[in-house]
Amino acid sequence: MLSPDQPIDLTNQGGINSLISTTQDHSVLISPEITDPSTINKIRDKIIEYVVQPGDVTSLIAARFDISTNTVLWENNLTLYSTLKIGQILKILPVTGITHKVVKGETLQSIATKYKSNQNKILDINKLENASEIQIGQILILPDGVPVTIKVAAPVYTAKNIVAPSTPAQISSSKLQWPAASYYITQYYSWRHTGLDIGDKTGKPVYAAEDGIVTKAGWNNGGYGYYIMIDHGNGLQTLYGHHSKLYVSAGQRVTRGQVIGAIGSTGRSTGPHLHFEVRINGVRVNPLTYIR
Repeated sequence: MLSPDQPIDLTNQGGINSLISTTQDHSVLISPEITDPSTINKIRDKIIEYVVQPGDVTSLIAARFDISTNTVLWENNLTLYSTLKIGQILKILPVTGITHKVVKGETLQSIATKYKSNQNKILDINKLENASEIQIGQILILPDGVPVTIKVAAPVYTAKNIVAPSTPAQISSSKLQWPAASYYITQYYSWRHTGLDIGDKTGKPVYAAEDGIVTKAGWNNGGYGYYIMIDHGNGLQTLYGHHSKLYVSAGQRVTRGQVIGAIGSTGRSTGPHLHFEVRINGVRVNPLTYIR
């Protein structure tokens, strides 16, 4: 406790004035030293908008708001390959997780289970008294929630299902067709990488590079995820990996440009893309040499 006769130097105390009070006997009380109240971060429970600044990347923005990078990507329909633009407006959740719009027939428990969130955390962050308060059309924040993974049943095939071409496939052009709608190459062929990675959004089409017979269409434990292999005859084969959906099965004849699957991120993958390989007599070669 300080006596009123003792001088108090406030010239270098910043906002300490708000922390001082005087008692009835004119003594002065100073509260314990704490951070300036104006700089104390309050726990946020609302979605805010953030305007992208020069030099921003999703990982830095996520770190700034103490949420995961995936949270920023999911809420703004972005991928690891998306490019942010200065002035772009991003929705920023208050916690790591996702949002969900309530539809008819859903309960809070079913939503929590579906997205691997926690019912009590959902109630707390959304300021709900109980589970019965959710309404159809309401946007809920789901702490620690993750998107539902699209599971594709692998077609059942055996050696009996695979029909080898009776005659070599006719190559309709001197170059193979580009196998995706996107031309964004995220990784080139090299001695360490056996194909070409083409970045695109999940669900975008994958095209057969040439006429041929599908020899494999299913799950691969070696990292390709859901993949397709096509035999074009004359020792030429193509491979398409990481699909989210497969539209063909082993033994099926396909034509150049036919949609055979959908872009995904299954298997050993860090984001949605197509892994495309060209093989000549079983040897992996640079696809760019054979594709237009």
